[in-house]
Amino acid sequence: MRRAWPLLLLALAVPPGRLAAQLPRYVGVDAGMSRLEFQSASPSGGEKLSGFAALGHWRVVLRPVSLDLSYAQGRLAADTGGAVARSFVEGAAFLSVRPAPWLALKAGPHLRAYAAPGGTERWVLWEGRAHADAPLLDGEWLAYGEVWLAVASSVNVVPGASGARGAEVGLTLKMPRSPLWGRLAYAVDQARLKNGARTESLQSVVLTAGFGGR
Repeated sequence: MRRAWPLLLLALAVPPGRLAAQLPRYVGVDAGMSRLEFQSASPSGGEKLSGFAALGHWRVVLRPVSLDLSYAQGRLAADTGGAVARSFVEGAAFLSVRPAPWLALKAGPHLRAYAAPGGTERWVLWEGRAHADAPLLDGEWLAYGEVWLAVASSVNVVPGASGARGAEVGLTLKMPRSPLWGRLAYAVDQARLKNGARTESLQSVVLTAGFGGR
């Protein structure tokens, strides 16, 4: 957790007056669906599951800091014979700053759980993230990319967590003269247990619609 804060302190070193002149104040919400594919691999074998999750985001920007909250919940069904169906729940809270209008640096907790009849696997990840925007076609289309790394991680599975990382790319369409917008994105997240005991990958294709700030 402590190592996540230098990202924020570095961005806060940018003169706030300059940021205030460029960044708006807003509140925004969005909701959507995500197609999930989960895969785990270990020396003894692996499993694959897939399913859908409903998700929602809420964000508020107060120059130059913003807060982003998200929640997702769904169900994963077995794609391989040895896999067991399970519920999926995920939530995150990120504090971010923008050292430039196109760049956001984020830090905060990311929680994830897979609930199966035999028990629940729970991950707690403290992540540092970098998000970059690239406006297209007079600002109506916005391409973006985001990468993240867990600077601290834990899981209630032996032998414990060995870290996580991920990335996301997407396109956002803003409706002309309207606070409405839509987004299509692809994300991949990989988490590892210690000593190479297991690697878990979660891929998602996300379609959301929102109102207000993005």
